Amino acid sequence: MSSVHAATTLALWAAARVGGRSTDDVLAAVDAAGHRVGVRAASTAVAQATGLPGPGSPTAGSMSLLPLMVGGGIPDLLLPTAGDLRGLPPGGDITVPALDAGAVVVFPDLEIGVVPADGQWRVHRCPGGHPTLTISEANGEIDGAMADATRSLIAVDIARGSEQVREHVRRRMLDEAVDMPPGAPTAASALLAKVISLEALLAVAAGHETAAVTSRELAVVDDALRPLTTAVRAGRRAAVAAAARVLATETVSRTRR
Repeated sequence: MSSVHAATTLALWAAARVGGRSTDDVLAAVDAAGHRVGVRAASTAVAQATGLPGPGSPTAGSMSLLPLMVGGGIPDLLLPTAGDLRGLPPGGDITVPALDAGAVVVFPDLEIGVVPADGQWRVHRCPGGHPTLTISEANGEIDGAMADATRSLIAVDIARGSEQVREHVRRRMLDEAVDMPPGAPTAASALLAKVISLEALLAVAAGHETAAVTSRELAVVDDALRPLTTAVRAGRRAAVAAAARVLATETVSRTRR
């Protein structure tokens, strides 16, 4: 399971904890995301602010994430990549590890960012975050980019794939499937499922497991899929944000009923 999978899981289940989901359920889901080595602050200043062990100290267990979940507000999933660092503080020490991981969960009320790295959850100062698309906007961007990519690939007759490629895609989809908390809105769950399936296709294409054989055809594949990759990344953020808003208010909704 990838760092992006782990961060997605943390963001969703942290929101569920805010909404009243049990500690046991939340920790079981977070631990199942694969980063079980422990939790550590990335600097002495963050260690002092959070009470977490700092550099050079033994890691704490995943339970030490609970105060961040409870006090951090609705979590924001960032998916930084080269050329797109929106949401990260300029010059912050979180930038490089967040880029390496490709994901960070920001707890805005505490100005804290949690990065899944090397089997650990590393906690940094991160007064960041940036708006997401709506579910409708994200679906529209993905569908448009997918149509454009399909046309480009069909035009050079490299859109077909072998049975082996389809099996690789299927396996990756299963590996990256996210355990959604109960109560997540159907539209957000559907968008996240679409994103995961497309990311599996994109990962296979990035490994050039297509019918492309010449350097020109490989360049066509890369050019055709780049906008789709951007749209899919935005779609994941939109799905998580929409789900988190609902999950974090579940307790209020149940009380009113």
